[in-house]
Amino acid sequence: MNKKIQSVAYGATEKNKKQAKNQNKGVFVKTIALSFALAAFGFNANAQIGAPNSKIKVYFTQPVDNAVSTTGVNAVSLGNTMFDTLGAYINRAKYTVDIAQYEYQTLSGTDPIKTAINAAYARGVKIRYIQDASQASTNTGVTSLTSAIPKLTSPAAGTAPCGGSYNIMHNKIIIVDVNSPDTTKAFVLMGSPDWDNAMQGGDYNNEVIFQSKQLAKAYTNEFDIMWGDTTHGGASNSTNSKFGPCKPATTQHIFEIGGSKVELYFSPSDGVNNEIVSTISTATVDLYCGMFTFTETTDATDIVNQKSAGAKAYVILDKYSSGSYTPYTSTFPSGLGSDFTGFNSSSYLYHNKYLIVNPSAPCSDPKVLTGSHNWTSSANSENDENTVIIHNDTIANIYLQAFSNDFKVISGNAVTTVANPCPHTTGINSINNDESDFNVFPNPVTDVLNITVKNAGDNLSVRITDQLGRLILENIVNQTNEMQMNTASLNTGVYFVTVSSGNNHYTKKIVK
Repeated sequence: MNKKIQSVAYGATEKNKKQAKNQNKGVFVKTIALSFALAAFGFNANAQIGAPNSKIKVYFTQPVDNAVSTTGVNAVSLGNTMFDTLGAYINRAKYTVDIAQYEYQTLSGTDPIKTAINAAYARGVKIRYIQDASQASTNTGVTSLTSAIPKLTSPAAGTAPCGGSYNIMHNKIIIVDVNSPDTTKAFVLMGSPDWDNAMQGGDYNNEVIFQSKQLAKAYTNEFDIMWGDTTHGGASNSTNSKFGPCKPATTQHIFEIGGSKVELYFSPSDGVNNEIVSTISTATVDLYCGMFTFTETTDATDIVNQKSAGAKAYVILDKYSSGSYTPYTSTFPSGLGSDFTGFNSSSYLYHNKYLIVNPSAPCSDPKVLTGSHNWTSSANSENDENTVIIHNDTIANIYLQAFSNDFKVISGNAVTTVANPCPHTTGINSINNDESDFNVFPNPVTDVLNITVKNAGDNLSVRITDQLGRLILENIVNQTNEMQMNTASLNTGVYFVTVSSGNNHYTKKIVK
């Protein structure tokens, strides 16, 4: 590997990674596994059956370690059928598909993504596609799409009409049927994979699929800002189109999806590195970081500091984080010792971008931070990126299963997991059925809802949200185990009651 590549700014590293990788490997030819392709048209039966996060699906491209599963839900590796799954979700579309994808090189064999996009357009689905300028000349997948599909290329690196500096459009987003009259049919697919053969055939990647109309709306709003228009299937508007530092800040960050709190941030407008730092600081028991490009020394120092404060910490970085970047060369080797490892393959990439916090402690707000955002100054201040933070013990453990296997394969050493320090196993924002701790009645409710909480502390927060995660009612009370909320104004339907007290968080479903 040419070491000059290692020392350049992140944008150049990202743009050159495919070329450098392809020089060291043959063309990967995948074999489509039909059973996986068909299963992808429905939620994978092995993924999260009976789990509180049934509206959030997570998949990996490399094998996982189900031996560290503690929630009864095993992580799932799709391997070289990852793109069949993406194509299957596009095949579901009845109305609209919006795609913002950094890089798309035609996939070997019958390209499932190209086939799905062109078929969707042929049956009347309105499609919009955004690609990055630095990849446009080699994005053979984009040129293979039906020519009538509206497409937009981001500004060239180094430009920013509003001032500042622009680098790359680095998102990997698919938004399906955001305005479907059936709200359960709106999906957002996001994660780390670019679209080329190696990304599912050897690289380490993760993909998250959300079933959420409200989250789909938030992603669509970001897409519309870059597109410069809100018309699905219509041409982009160059006068109104905004990328990078020209974009306004996002207005909504908090969503409730399937009983879990999900945070959403876009770069550079939302100051994502502040959210990264804040998330690291909550790691009191254990944390695990897997990253393609990690150049922010302060973030690395924060992880080491959490270890010094008593948290177990493991990190995997790809070789593209080496060279002159101190997290790889000094901060982690000295601060974590053998709990840090680098991935040095000449053929493939450790392309994940995620952080797992407190997966071993269900009562300490376990969460996963993931998306397209590498931990670099360019990603934070110049690139178009997207990041989610999922607060859910099951999701956190699923990612731990992936990390555990990655670390064992790459370093040769096993991850030493932490024993659950919690008095009970109820996770944050997951559905809790322990009547002795938390109860609501009557259910179904007509007007007054009674809520009881065992050992309630100060500043007890009670929130009622609808199935789309929208906040309907909220109340904060002090030092009481019993309270009432008037639900007479609520429309007939299904709602979620979430009670938070200190580190304890409970959610129950009610019917009005």
